[in-house]
Amino acid sequence: MYKRWWFWLIVVLVVLGVVGSTQSGSDTATSASTESSTSQTATPEKSEKPTEPTKPAEKTIELQATATGNGTAMIWGNGSSSSQQFSGSWSKTYTGDEAKDLTMLSVTGDIMGDNNQQVSCKVIVDGQEKVSKDASGSAGTATCNVPLF
Repeated sequence: MYKRWWFWLIVVLVVLGVVGSTQSGSDTATSASTESSTSQTATPEKSEKPTEPTKPAEKTIELQATATGNGTAMIWGNGSSSSQQFSGSWSKTYTGDEAKDLTMLSVTGDIMGDNNQQVSCKVIVDGQEKVSKDASGSAGTATCNVPLF
């Protein structure tokens, strides 16, 4: 029977169980004696509510686009894209899960416009500008990748 692999597995599990129970028992005895010695000498304090762990602040991402004429803002995220037409300037702010899914902002000028047209994009994370790109021409495209965080 001692030549079977499962026999030795059972032996190892039993030994680990015995060692684990003796260590947790000694930890309990040590902490109990520490508590009794400190409770005799310490003055009682008013009870405080346990502090809840603070959640990390949600990131805020603002996407901005400008065009000297008409423009199109393409927002990429979560494997899909959406577009919005604008004239002059455009911006949108994302927070929470919506912000985590963003990957890119692409701004394209009016294809029917003249060659002097200027477009730009910006990505602002928690109030700090992280990415800024410019382009020019009738079909100029500025592309800003959203930094991972």
